[in-house]
Amino acid sequence: MKKILLLMVSLFTFTLTTQVSNATTYTEGIKDSKPMALLIYADWADNASDMIGQFKIQEAKYGKLYNFVLLNIASADTREFNKKYHIYPNLPYVLLYKDGGKISRYIQQNCVLDNACFAEKLDFFIK
Repeated sequence: MKKILLLMVSLFTFTLTTQVSNATTYTEGIKDSKPMALLIYADWADNASDMIGQFKIQEAKYGKLYNFVLLNIASADTREFNKKYHIYPNLPYVLLYKDGGKISRYIQQNCVLDNACFAEKLDFFIK
């Protein structure tokens, strides 16, 4: 039984880590025709690892409809992002974009950490 459980956990982890997005950076994601879910985080922020985990779960489910992009505020890609948008102080959080960044929605931590809430926001935004 333990071997089966370990195999299932390994397979689930492999599935999450091998999910490939079309876009890997904010710049690529904003130019793509698919909507983008952008997780803005910092390694030092509370709940960062939990948020990344939930983000990966939704990426596995919605990866064909959205580009899922992680943006560490310490990365070089942050400069391009900051030219257009203000980084809110309560990291981490998710922003949803479509139409080349003309339409965006902010999703708070508590919603991202709740699978049902996050899925509902993704479903509503895609329509």
